[in-house]
Amino acid sequence: MGPSDRMLLIELTERLKELSEAVAGLREAQDGLGRRLDAIEADAKADRKAAKQTARTAYAQVEDLLALYRLTGPGGPLPRMRGWAAGPELTRYLAEAVAARGGARVLECGSGTTTVVLALVARSIGSGQVTALEHDPDYAAQTRAELEARGLAGWGRVVDAPLTDVDLGGETWRWYDPELVPRNEIDVLLVDGPPGATGPQARYPALPLLAERLAKDALVVLDDADRPDERAIAARWHDAHPDFTAEHLGHERGTLILRRSVS
Repeated sequence: MGPSDRMLLIELTERLKELSEAVAGLREAQDGLGRRLDAIEADAKADRKAAKQTARTAYAQVEDLLALYRLTGPGGPLPRMRGWAAGPELTRYLAEAVAARGGARVLECGSGTTTVVLALVARSIGSGQVTALEHDPDYAAQTRAELEARGLAGWGRVVDAPLTDVDLGGETWRWYDPELVPRNEIDVLLVDGPPGATGPQARYPALPLLAERLAKDALVVLDDADRPDERAIAARWHDAHPDFTAEHLGHERGTLILRRSVS
């Protein structure tokens, strides 16, 4: 092989190397483009799924609101049901449960939207009474104003119940002053307070303290049941009160329903 042939071979080798590198770069770019297209497609699929879920949720909430207006009768607009307030699905569930009983003695741990709605239901069917325990004077005043604005003073009331130390099995809890809890039998117990900021598992004392006051067919409802604290509360309630059966409802923040087992 002469010098010119060797030079040609070296040049061809360099060109093949450059071409190989170019092909490798092209493949890398193609792979990157493929990954990007896959990601775009996945994002689009997730967006479509989220949009469908949002639409379904909005439609369901409209249905819940329409049902609530039918259950509560004429009484002006319902209170807002967003933010910290109970959502339309839980509020509708409670309203239908009260209506199905032909009225009920309702005790709420915490006051707000459900206090007003259930008082409206009681007035609509002509039977029942809603009592809400509230430790926050501002919230208590707001709920009273909502009740009074709708002429519901005879159907719903708010009890100012400051949090105090309560002993349960050697443990101390901050809960509503038990001396301020009405002595009547309870048909529906809604546990939506005290708020978690007042202490860990703040809502736990409700069932241990009130179990003896519950009617035989009473309904116990724990809101925000998907939160870790409420899941822990539900487990403790189950261990301490095996005579109750539990049902979880897939509401926005989760709802736990307890009923006494049928013997």
